[in-house]
Amino acid sequence: MWQFVVWGVMGAAANRTLAFLEANRRVKGPPWRYPKGPGGRYYLFACALHCALAAMVTSAAAASDLVDAPWLAFACGASAPAVMAKLGRYALWALPPGPGGDGEDDGPGRAG
Repeated sequence: MWQFVVWGVMGAAANRTLAFLEANRRVKGPPWRYPKGPGGRYYLFACALHCALAAMVTSAAAASDLVDAPWLAFACGASAPAVMAKLGRYALWALPPGPGGDGEDDGPGRAG
């Protein structure tokens, strides 16, 4: 099972590499450069969190026999950050509004 977790972490690293290359092209230089960016430490911390999230998701999928091939573990790790972010938005949208909330949210994925 641990091999699948390693493949999942490599998928997350590939995802972060593509995100870096896209941001690097967009801003024409290192996207983390302070003061226009968050700084290199924050970027490395975000990359580590994405890889840890991919490891957890891939581990759970492999433990429940959903993952049985390395390419599937790679895809699971690469998509884990985006899928978990979307699930988090749905969970927050489903919660009742707190004090001061008007309940006029358009739902996950929509500008409101």
